Amino acid sequence: MVKTDSLSNNQFRQRLGLSYPFATAVLPGLVIGPAVYYLYRWLVELLKGSVSPTTFLAYDVPIAYLVPAVFLIGALLLHRALIPSIGLLGRFNRTQACVGLAAVFSAYLASIGVAELAGFGREMGMVLLGFGKTEFQFQIFIVTVLILPPIVEEIAFRHFILNTLPFNRHRLVAVAAVIGSATFFMYAHIGAYNFWPTHALMFTLGVIFAVARLVTGGLLLPMMLHCFAVATGLSLNYVWAALGG
Repeated sequence: MVKTDSLSNNQFRQRLGLSYPFATAVLPGLVIGPAVYYLYRWLVELLKGSVSPTTFLAYDVPIAYLVPAVFLIGALLLHRALIPSIGLLGRFNRTQACVGLAAVFSAYLASIGVAELAGFGREMGMVLLGFGKTEFQFQIFIVTVLILPPIVEEIAFRHFILNTLPFNRHRLVAVAAVIGSATFFMYAHIGAYNFWPTHALMFTLGVIFAVARLVTGGLLLPMMLHCFAVATGLSLNYVWAALGG
């Protein structure tokens, strides 16, 4: 009787996609992914509306990302508890890391080159970077923007959104998941940027991070690449400004 009950329970979990190898069944990712993402976005808007515009201008990144980071980490750990086959950190070697770093840097150089050739110049958000912040507030911004967005956005996009499609089921599904999540990543940043080379850069970075997630089986390398991307964007922005861009 115990074995029969255990077998029935396993069959029930399989039908729900809770005991399969991660991301091989259409459910539950199709439900969990969008649900967690939109809860995260709702939380961000709630936090933004809970402070004055002046306070948000001064501490925008901590306000918009700190609590969501806690929420998403908790959601990720709960998801792992439901499906133990989920990889959290993943495994990668030096070559994979170097290829990822080179891809990110090349994407930024290509985006800047195209923007210059097309006559766009720097994004206004980058021109006004740090505007309205004191030196202390800007230091907080730099530290937090290097840490919090890579954690929040990699869990949101490269775990929950990517998992909307069962990417471990077939290579074609994996390709669709990568392209779909990268498109959504680009769309999520539409309001922050005005020029199409920057939108193309966001899509390209979304592809790079998603591929890193699939290849390594975890989020550590995508988070590292995302942190490097933020650092590269900040550094090249100052170089570009110094060169008169």
